Amino acid sequence: MGNIIIERMSKGTQHINVVKPEGNSQLGLNDLLAYLEKEKSSITKLCLEDGGVLFRNFEIEGKEEFLSVKDVFKETSGFDYVDGNSPRTKLSASVYTSTEYPKEYSISLHNEMSYSNKWPHLIFFFCQTPAEEGGETPIVDSRYILSQLNPDIVRDFEKHGVKYTRYLSGAKGIGKSWMDTFETTEKEVLEKYCQENEIDFFWEGENIALSQNGLGIGTHPLTGEKIWFNQANQFHPSNLPQDIYKMLKIMHSKNRHRFPQYAFYGDGQEIPEAYLEEITRIQFESAIKFSWQKGDLLMLDNMLMAHGRMPFKGERKIYVSMC
Repeated sequence: MGNIIIERMSKGTQHINVVKPEGNSQLGLNDLLAYLEKEKSSITKLCLEDGGVLFRNFEIEGKEEFLSVKDVFKETSGFDYVDGNSPRTKLSASVYTSTEYPKEYSISLHNEMSYSNKWPHLIFFFCQTPAEEGGETPIVDSRYILSQLNPDIVRDFEKHGVKYTRYLSGAKGIGKSWMDTFETTEKEVLEKYCQENEIDFFWEGENIALSQNGLGIGTHPLTGEKIWFNQANQFHPSNLPQDIYKMLKIMHSKNRHRFPQYAFYGDGQEIPEAYLEEITRIQFESAIKFSWQKGDLLMLDNMLMAHGRMPFKGERKIYVSMC
């Protein structure tokens, strides 16, 4: 086995650790697995300190090899994407496509499922096919974002938390249907899930309106550090293309629950759009962006590190798995 080194990829005060063979060489999957057998604790420590690790220039060819690396770090049976808000295709029991949101749009940075009362601890991305142009997965430290935001924003989010609402169709509409979101066609199964996970709901025909409260500021369970941990700017319809946002306001101004997604303060008050714009701006300005290479595997602590997606051209295949 050749030498394996750890380098830092940096942008200002932000950085990500890159585990790779020395020089420009390639090593096989078995070399990486043998390395991780010895160094799992040190890599886990790096991820906990800095938020993530990128494995590069190892021969990781597809889903099975991807899972063999992920399984080194999983402490539980895995984490499915039931109640996930992003459009994805389920490829196997624990592997999904990365978001299938239209390629011409960026996706704001977020901690996966921070709107829920349960979320993955680790999230793994694998590059099967890099985009011809663009398609980076920007990442940013949630501790750093908390330190950079206007103190008034932090105070209000810490005091009130966030209320998230969704309106899910029983057929085709804007966003995912409730069947796709909850991976069931049975209303009783969905209702039971909502009751068990503190999600308020009511039906309008075949459509369902959901409301749930989440954190504004989180505390990492292992480090005790405070972090920016919510998806308010992503859920708020002002995050959509402006023509769509204007149309939705005309359609649903008197029925906010019918917006595909909406975010309020936890007490139901409106969040100033200027606050949401500042959050999005600081996240993107602070983020590290790198061009995907075929076979790259990115491991993130989902509470410490937020991720997004840049627009792209051509085919792009990024797989994701969580635990």
